Amino acid sequence: MSHRTILPADLSPIETNALLCGGVAPRPIALASTVNAEGLRNLSPFSFFNAFGSNPPMVAFAPNRRGRDGTVKHTYLNAAATGEFVIAAVSHAMLHQMNVASAEWPDGVDEFPKCGLTPVPALHVEPALVGESPFQMECRLQQVVELGNGPGSGLMLVGEVLAFHVREDCFVEGILHPDALDLVGRNGGAFYTRASGRAVFQVPKPAGKPLGYDALPEALKQSRILTGNDLGLLANSPALPDFSAMIRMPGDPIAPAGLDHAIHNALALGDLDEAWRLVGLRLRP
Repeated sequence: MSHRTILPADLSPIETNALLCGGVAPRPIALASTVNAEGLRNLSPFSFFNAFGSNPPMVAFAPNRRGRDGTVKHTYLNAAATGEFVIAAVSHAMLHQMNVASAEWPDGVDEFPKCGLTPVPALHVEPALVGESPFQMECRLQQVVELGNGPGSGLMLVGEVLAFHVREDCFVEGILHPDALDLVGRNGGAFYTRASGRAVFQVPKPAGKPLGYDALPEALKQSRILTGNDLGLLANSPALPDFSAMIRMPGDPIAPAGLDHAIHNALALGDLDEAWRLVGLRLRP
C-alpha cells in the first residue's frame, strides 16, 4: 500500500490541525479547571495533553491559540496569571458533560453549572476538582512554552503535580484498572475512543534480551501468511528452541502454507510453545 506525502507548507492551519488530530490518536483528554485573577472558575477540555516525567511528576497540556484568529483562550490566561490548574481525566460517564464544557462560553462564565459537573475544593490550589472525574491532579505551573504566535500555534503549559486524587474503586490489586477508570480519548473530527472492555489488552514487556526479528529463520520472514505481529511474538522469545526435539503430531499440516496457518492460529491463542513446535516442523527439509 502506497503512502501519501503531505507537507505542512501546503496546508492551512485548520487542515494541519485536522491531520494531526486524526493521526496522533487517540489522545488523553485533560479537563482543565482554572480560575482567573478574580477567582472566577473556568472548565474546558484539551486533548493536546500527556505526562512527561514522574520524578517530579510533570504533566503538560496545550490550550493553543484559536485557529481562526490566533487569540488566546481563557484557560491559558487563567493558568498563566495564577500559576495553578487542575487536570481531571474524562470518563465515559461524563463524556457529554465534558462536551458541553468544550463550547466557547463568554469570558467570566463558570462552565461547572453549564455542564452539570460538580466543583470540589482542592487541597493545594485554588481551581476546583471535578467531583465526577475518577482521576485528577492538582498542578503548579512550572513553564509556559510558546510554539508560535499565529492561528493554531501551540501554547504549552507544563505543571508539576502537587496531589493526585483517585477514586477508590479504580484500584484493582493496587494498580489502576482501565475498566474501572473507563476513560475516553480524542481522535480526529468527532471521533472518540473508549479505553475499556474489549478495546484494551495486555502486552508484556520483553523479559531480558529478546531474540529479535533479524534472527528469525528466513522461511518465516518470507511467509505470505504470517503477519508482522506473528513474527514479533516469535522475535520476542529469548532464543531459538531446539528444533530437533520437535515432534510431529497426528493431524499436523504437512504443506508449508498449512503449517504457517497453524503457527498463526497458535499465536492467536497465545500458545507460543505450540507455535515454535510447528515452526520446527516448518523448517524440516
